[in-house]
Amino acid sequence: MKLKDKITEIEVDALREVANIGAGNAMTALSKLLNIRVNMNVVTVSIKDISDIEKLYENEAVFVVANVIEIVGDMRAVLMLVLEEDCTKELVYKVLGNYVNSMHDLDEMEFSVLSEVGNILAGNYLNAVGTFVELAINQSTPQVIIDMAHAILSIPLIEFCDENLDSIFIDTYFEDSTNSIKGNYLFMLDKETEQRIVNSVSKYYV
Repeated sequence: MKLKDKITEIEVDALREVANIGAGNAMTALSKLLNIRVNMNVVTVSIKDISDIEKLYENEAVFVVANVIEIVGDMRAVLMLVLEEDCTKELVYKVLGNYVNSMHDLDEMEFSVLSEVGNILAGNYLNAVGTFVELAINQSTPQVIIDMAHAILSIPLIEFCDENLDSIFIDTYFEDSTNSIKGNYLFMLDKETEQRIVNSVSKYYV
């Protein structure tokens, strides 16, 4: 039985609340990094087949930048922050003041900025999740990957080698006062981790 067949609407609401707390903390940290006010507008949580990840972008040939973090410990999972090219350029400009013509022209410092932003966002989110479900979470150093959306979104399938897995999709939208930056959080879990999360969340609603 898949996660979406086991988890109740109340449990989904609980996960949504955790995501809101984590994303809110992440936006506070991002505001400090960029030295501007960043507002989080929307956080949505849904349970989908992992094979549906590749359908996230209608144009699979569009270039995106992904910040990929592997999670180990009491969880085995992959957390991905996916940004479209224009959003990535805006982030680099806000942090460094550098105009980037092409994602293929990023220098070492610009790559480092993308890695650090992903690390801040993921760290805040994962801390919230770990505290709520009482599981120890250790994250890898973020890996910045630039490729077509189809190639990027196939990473979870390669990692888990199982198209029957479910995914918890956490989509966030955040913006400053002048430009919008849309990011997609994709949180993919293995089957054992799915069960641990369901059990941990369920105990609050018995």
